[in-house]
Amino acid sequence: MNKKLAAVLLAGALLFGAAPLQAQESSSIDAVAAGVADTGRADKEAEKKITASTVPYSVAVLPYIDQSGMDEKGRKVAANAIKDALKEKYPPAKKGGVNTVASAKAVAKAMQNHPFENADAPVLAELVAVGKELGVDRVIYMEMEPPRNKETGFMVIVGSQTYSSVITMKLKCVDVKTEKYLFNRIVEEVGSSSAVAFWKIGGASQSRAVKKGVAACMTEFLTAFD
Repeated sequence: MNKKLAAVLLAGALLFGAAPLQAQESSSIDAVAAGVADTGRADKEAEKKITASTVPYSVAVLPYIDQSGMDEKGRKVAANAIKDALKEKYPPAKKGGVNTVASAKAVAKAMQNHPFENADAPVLAELVAVGKELGVDRVIYMEMEPPRNKETGFMVIVGSQTYSSVITMKLKCVDVKTEKYLFNRIVEEVGSSSAVAFWKIGGASQSRAVKKGVAACMTEFLTAFD
């Protein structure tokens, strides 16, 4: 009898002792719905932060390809988010930057001399050719695809709203000397904007959702290399 009681107590101890561990570690099934935006991707604060490059190389940023299909305001917000991210990575010399950035005029001329077969899908050799003419160490290419947007919530007099945007970008960084990609991926991130508002004052903003999504994509990109 004592042995049976001891066995029961031991089993109970193991069962309840394991409970905290199970509570701390959610299963991969639970994670499917945890923190998922209405667009189908987890919306979270970026854990990575863009920091200024500490390696003194030269870089050419090719013209940003916008195939988003967004309205003028959305396109402007996205372009500014990209510009801000690049300036964090490559600040001017007066702010401590150590990199040399090719001029827009020089980049335009090099691209004219080395046109891409497909403007929205340049291959490695084409990017390297542009970089060699410019005499730079690296070439950056960026393209934005149409976002997937969704609005949820309600608004009568007082209500809550959430805009979610899944931002998809084709991002490439080429090392011209080694003729290899440092980064060559399609990056997808979610941006969202939520608010409780009175009438239309202080509501959620689709532009803010787009800005957050683009910033997250650029963070994933620019933190992958120095």
